[in-house]
Amino acid sequence: SLNAQKLELVPKGTDFSSALKAAPGTRPDSIAGGFTIDGATNAENVFIVDGQEVTNYKDAGVNRNNLVPFQLVQELSIKSSGFDAEFGGATGGVVNVATKRGANAFHGKFGIQFTPSKFTGQNRPTLLRFPSGTGVNFVQPTEFFRHPKQRRLDFFPTASLSGPIIKDKLWFFGSVSPTVIDQNWDVTFYTNAPAATRTIN
Repeated sequence: SLNAQKLELVPKGTDFSSALKAAPGTRPDSIAGGFTIDGATNAENVFIVDGQEVTNYKDAGVNRNNLVPFQLVQELSIKSSGFDAEFGGATGGVVNVATKRGANAFHGKFGIQFTPSKFTGQNRPTLLRFPSGTGVNFVQPTEFFRHPKQRRLDFFPTASLSGPIIKDKLWFFGSVSPTVIDQNWDVTFYTNAPAATRTIN
């Protein structure tokens, strides 16, 4: 179980799924995608947010729109065994997310995360083949081509505010966490003739 204070200290991304690796027995599933909990596949897990199950029954795992940003997470727990009846149907693990609420004092938080393309690795080269001709005239020259690195900036501003509306009776909590991605692709199209290339931006 990871509360808001612990989540502040662990390495993470922008939503709660990036902190699941901090729980023992939980790791990314490199084959099926998602997460494996105590050896169970991602399709055997159940995801719950504030008591509401949000598991994608068709593709397993959790939809992108249900990946709650950390600014809204009060507690994150991962159960791998000994489920209560309310978690019936889970044969792997249960990921339970509780969101924050307001209190009698005003609190606010502002922040920003970003990932520039300069911090990412280079693309792997691709072996391209350009067959031409038929019969004895058939040739297939090959060329190693390194795809140009895309220029992009992933930008994640966040802001939250909470406080009382009526002390000891009614509170509020609001948060906004947009995702802004600015990218530029350089794409090269090849024909059968290696010399005939055209680059569009």
